[in-house]
Amino acid sequence: MARVDSLSLGIALAVLHAAHAARAGACPPAAALSGDADAVRAVRDQLDARGIADETPRCPAVRARIERRGAQLVVGIERPAGAGIERSVGEPATAATVIESWVRSDLAAPLLEVRAVPAREAEPAAPGASPPAARGIQLFAAAETSVASDRTVWQGMQLGVCIMLGPICGAARLHGGKVIGRPDGWDRFARKGGGLYAGVDVPIALGRIRLTPGFAAGYGMMLTHHVGDSEDTGVEISGPRADAHVALAIPLTSHIALDLSTTAELTQATGMETHGGAPDAAIAFPDEPRALFRIAIGVRYGER
Repeated sequence: MARVDSLSLGIALAVLHAAHAARAGACPPAAALSGDADAVRAVRDQLDARGIADETPRCPAVRARIERRGAQLVVGIERPAGAGIERSVGEPATAATVIESWVRSDLAAPLLEVRAVPAREAEPAAPGASPPAARGIQLFAAAETSVASDRTVWQGMQLGVCIMLGPICGAARLHGGKVIGRPDGWDRFARKGGGLYAGVDVPIALGRIRLTPGFAAGYGMMLTHHVGDSEDTGVEISGPRADAHVALAIPLTSHIALDLSTTAELTQATGMETHGGAPDAAIAFPDEPRALFRIAIGVRYGER
């Protein structure tokens, strides 16, 4: 029994000795101050209250020099590697805080710890969301080339305006042109014509580009005369018109776009009028074409 008690006592003494050695080996946070005596005393009192010990031969300490420069206290921290650091403060308590931030790694470490920033989740797009359609008033002008069903080739231009009415656009167009390419048998004739149209366009946003299909109806005329005669003489054929068209607007600036369009048009002759006297009955004037296919390139201006 005495042997067991002796063994227990030996174990307890060993545990107490190890605990004492562990406590003796741990160094408290410490700071060694130098400089202006009154300032050092005031800062030392602040550090003692915060558990920051003075320098001892066994434990290393952060070295700080405190100087008074006018109304300011200048705290200089010595660093073994690299240049020292100076901070100007207004009172001893703030000077003690500066020194404590260098002494206590347990205070600075959480602030300096690298934390991963969670990735921001992209906000889902609203179902069916698309770029806004065109707004306000659109003005457009284009040069156009047409091929007619009578094998003539036309050159001309078109002017137009489109007023947005909700998702659709009320449009008006003015076409004008003349024949520049003639088939066999047309050597003695020249022809010009024009028409005014009104209809509906439907702008569709494709990213920044806008595709605009539409249709229109109107009234037009063609005047045919002999080559060499006045352009105000000849035979005028007129009648209703109808077309289907599609335009592609490619933005160049916030208000100007390159406008590309194609048009398929049907014509009907319901009236004929002679200008400058009756035409020579021996000369047959060519009939009006029943269809035209146009391509045009121009610019479109308006709010997008």
